[in-house]
Amino acid sequence: MATCVEEKKDAMSKLSFSTNGLKMSVKSYICMTIICFWSVICVATESVPRPRGVSLTNEPLYRDTEWFTCLDGSRRIRRNLVNDDYCDCIDSSDEPGTSACPLGKFHCNNRGFRPKYIPTSRVNDGICDCCDASDEYKGEGAIKCVNNCRELGKADLERRKQEIILMNQGFEVRQEYIKQGAEKKVEREESITKLREEKELADQIKEEKDKLKQEAEAPETEAKDAHKKLWEAQLELIKEAKEKQKTSDAFDELDLDENGRVSPDELLNHKEFDADGDGVVSEDEAKVALAAVEQLKATMSGPVWDTLRDRLKSLDQDQSDETTPPTTQEEGDGGEPYEGDMGDPGDDYDPGEDVDDAGDEEDDEEYDKDMDQEAIMEKYRRNQQEKEKKEKGGEDEEAMPEYDEATQVLIEAADKARDDFKAAEKRSNDIKRSIEDLEKLLRVDLGPHQEFQPLQNQCFEFTDREYTYKLCPFDKTSQRPKSGGSETSLGTWGQWEGPVENRYIKMKYSGGKNCWNGPDRSTMVILRCGTENKLLAASEPERCTYEFEFETPALCTIKTDPQTGETDNHDEL
Repeated sequence: MATCVEEKKDAMSKLSFSTNGLKMSVKSYICMTIICFWSVICVATESVPRPRGVSLTNEPLYRDTEWFTCLDGSRRIRRNLVNDDYCDCIDSSDEPGTSACPLGKFHCNNRGFRPKYIPTSRVNDGICDCCDASDEYKGEGAIKCVNNCRELGKADLERRKQEIILMNQGFEVRQEYIKQGAEKKVEREESITKLREEKELADQIKEEKDKLKQEAEAPETEAKDAHKKLWEAQLELIKEAKEKQKTSDAFDELDLDENGRVSPDELLNHKEFDADGDGVVSEDEAKVALAAVEQLKATMSGPVWDTLRDRLKSLDQDQSDETTPPTTQEEGDGGEPYEGDMGDPGDDYDPGEDVDDAGDEEDDEEYDKDMDQEAIMEKYRRNQQEKEKKEKGGEDEEAMPEYDEATQVLIEAADKARDDFKAAEKRSNDIKRSIEDLEKLLRVDLGPHQEFQPLQNQCFEFTDREYTYKLCPFDKTSQRPKSGGSETSLGTWGQWEGPVENRYIKMKYSGGKNCWNGPDRSTMVILRCGTENKLLAASEPERCTYEFEFETPALCTIKTDPQTGETDNHDEL
């Protein structure tokens, strides 16, 4: 440094102007000044070397040649106590290059690779932690550890280049996703507009069909009501006639001597009038039944007769016993008799016999032993219907008769109007549901540029040792046993849950199947950039809380120039 100053003084002494010209140029003087300035800095820097384990960032904190202040400000020590293998500072900052302090951090410069910090407890432990071997400067590690940062740097650079290539490929796919998403959004919006127009027309048609239906139903209802009223009047007459016939038959049953009168003696054989339940109808009980009237003329009316009629069991025996259905097992086969809606057929039923009485041979049908159960029962039901029809004279008197031809025409016209209205109503409802489905899809947040739209209506699976996990973006997550079994819901689509600066890196699915004695299952899907859509991993870090890892080109937001390293995050809209 003294030499530099002397040279500067000598230059100044020689700087003079004369008529013969300039002895030393100003430019030479400035250059000399700069050289001397940097020489001073170099000498000053070399006089206080950077302590081992200290980063370039923290180097100024250790520059004082006489004193060092602990980085937490708790103490001031002599500069020569730094890295003396004795811990003086509470924060361990005085021993960055030794293992003396428990909280110390050693900085690996790792020139040519990535610098890093390691705990000072690893210094001189015989294990190479820094690629430049700076953590092992004495002992066994100083011999075996070599500086391989350059080789690691080259490998890392190659890896980064490959990552850049893949990310750039993903970026290009993302641009295509953005294009597809934008087109799909426009398509859906146009579809909604078109469907709304169709819905308006469909509603008009539905209203017209409803009006026509009401117009057709009015005369139909009027005609059917008139038919019903007429039939109800006829039915009332039929019931009255039947009631009179039943009353007459009951009276004839009581009138044993057929003299047109009923006396107390004629009631003695009818247990229905046994009031005290001793099994015998006494004269007093018979008189009470006749309300103390010695004889009752066959007037078929009055409260006394009503009482007698209600108590006669014979009135309830006007229906014939039904024929028992055939069995489906052959005799002696050891099977249980068939018991169904038709009742117990009994043990002595022979499928080969006719269903009708032996003397009635009209329309007889034999049961084939090879017929199956259903066929046998169907044939039995047909025979029963035929038998009941014969017993009732061919028709059910109490069944309402068919509508007349004019009413039937009105009914057919109303049926057609109702069918037309139902078709129009279905068309309107179908369009409404389509609009609602499209509006629901448009409400889903598919990214700022619709780049996640291609993931809709797709599902991706990942299988580990026990389960197969499924992710259907914007729909649901689930799992099923690898060995087979039903699918268990792990949640349905909720919302994006990434940080504010990039909320599209996490998906939240909640409301899955409830865990026994625990919460509902839920899933957090962590997304990252990739060249393809792929479910990479699935885990359960907490009970009933699942975590999926998913890569997709939709998240490749940066394009990097492999040569210059310049980045571009401009999306082509």
